[in-house]
Amino acid sequence: MSKEQLESYVSNLRIDEITRKLKSGDVVPPDGQRSPSPAPVYNSEGKRTNTREHRYRRKLEEERMRLVEERLKLDPDYRPPADYKRRSKFSEKVFIPVDDNPGLNFIGLLIGPRGNTLKKIESESGSKISIRGKGSIKEGKRRDDAQIPGADEELHCHIVADTEEKVKRGIRIVKGIIQKACVTPEGHNDLKRNQLRELAALNGTLRDDEGQACTNCGALGHRRWECPEQTNVTLSLRDQQLNTEYLSLMAELGESVPAGGN
Repeated sequence: MSKEQLESYVSNLRIDEITRKLKSGDVVPPDGQRSPSPAPVYNSEGKRTNTREHRYRRKLEEERMRLVEERLKLDPDYRPPADYKRRSKFSEKVFIPVDDNPGLNFIGLLIGPRGNTLKKIESESGSKISIRGKGSIKEGKRRDDAQIPGADEELHCHIVADTEEKVKRGIRIVKGIIQKACVTPEGHNDLKRNQLRELAALNGTLRDDEGQACTNCGALGHRRWECPEQTNVTLSLRDQQLNTEYLSLMAELGESVPAGGN
């Protein structure tokens, strides 16, 4: 038996095992194999939605779905269990390293002015993205955590789409923004600068001379009165030019010119 055949055999055994557990209702593992129970969550009717049985049944269903999808990719003729339903949506989570980078405003970078950055990510990837977890909702605007999916998890982006490829595209873009924010020095992040410029334009405070060079040193990014050059470069060059022209005129008139004069 080849390696691929062995993996296929093991996968089929596991799918059959999970299917039997789901049909019989034997979804809760023995006491020693259980994970700690989370705080209870109730729906609008007062019914608990995260009982032990519900959590383990969902975990088994997700595992079986993953195994069946892998089998279908390898063998299009594979016949899944009768009660299997092909998923219509794919989703993944990208966790945001806020603890390692406490000074970075990841939420602002990902959402952008009036949500425009997030809308652009969704448009480019074809996925739907929401920011969830601890710190995703401002204080004073917090709703009942029981109604917010993933509220007890660490801050993350929840990416959903109708195909796996769209989810992967969303993950690549989100991770790229997070990675760039982590390694780029403050003030040098192009995305953040563009967001600030966009916000100023939206608020009607964008200056007409935005992006023009400093009239003193010629550099971008500041105005003449903000110029770090203590000497007024423009005036110095102008004075030098006037002095040169004056010395040339004196020389033409036959007057003595100081040594070093042009």
